[in-house]
Amino acid sequence: MEKTYQKGILAALVLLGVVISGCVGYGQSGNTPAPAAAPNTVNIQGFAFQPSALTVKAGTTVTWVNQDSAAHTVVSDSGGEISSQDIPNGQSYSHTFNTAGTYTYHCGIHPSMKGTIVVE
Repeated sequence: MEKTYQKGILAALVLLGVVISGCVGYGQSGNTPAPAAAPNTVNIQGFAFQPSALTVKAGTTVTWVNQDSAAHTVVSDSGGEISSQDIPNGQSYSHTFNTAGTYTYHCGIHPSMKGTIVVE
């Protein structure tokens, strides 16, 4: 009877170990897809604007969210329609586009980073 009791305890401990190990990593897979971007949001990550092109309706506010470790800016290629201060990691910049047109922009710190907003 003692051996049966010990086998039962051992089985319970093994089961508990399986349950605990399954819970420890829950939701932490390295392959978990990034959450979907909010509508009218441009993520700044990997030294790129993602998406690099976005089409919105007039009157829409677009928000750029910096997910890079470096600061970035959002600056119109021509004119002053878009002009942010430095956007540190985890911070954002928003701009409302009231006039239809195509607005190209870049990062003033890293000019190779480029994007386009098309306003209909």
